[in-house]
Amino acid sequence: MNSNDLSRRDFFLRASALGVAAVGGSALLAACGGKEAATPDVPAAASDPVAAGGCNDVTGLTEQEKQMRGALQYIEVTEIPDKRCDNCQLYIEPEGTSACGACKILKGPVAPAGHCTSWAAKPA
Repeated sequence: MNSNDLSRRDFFLRASALGVAAVGGSALLAACGGKEAATPDVPAAASDPVAAGGCNDVTGLTEQEKQMRGALQYIEVTEIPDKRCDNCQLYIEPEGTSACGACKILKGPVAPAGHCTSWAAKPA
């Protein structure tokens, strides 16, 4: 056998390492994608008064805090009914007459019908 020949075991080890590197590299590139991470524009649902009122006023936030909202892909109205902000462990209920709550990791107003990639179920 020539020293350049690969055994089946070596081939699969190298192929799996290449696959892991490709997935890791693409995840890194997706996370560090652009200089400006914009929050996704989601039209407000007319049937949802919170979304119609708008919990997306980010005027008092720093650029880094705005980028964090974009990085976590926060949206005001989710299409996943089981993963709304108001049933997330990180959600802080609104105070007073405000329709918008808050979040333990995102700065700024948070819509109860919203969603982000850091959603975590409330403990039972």
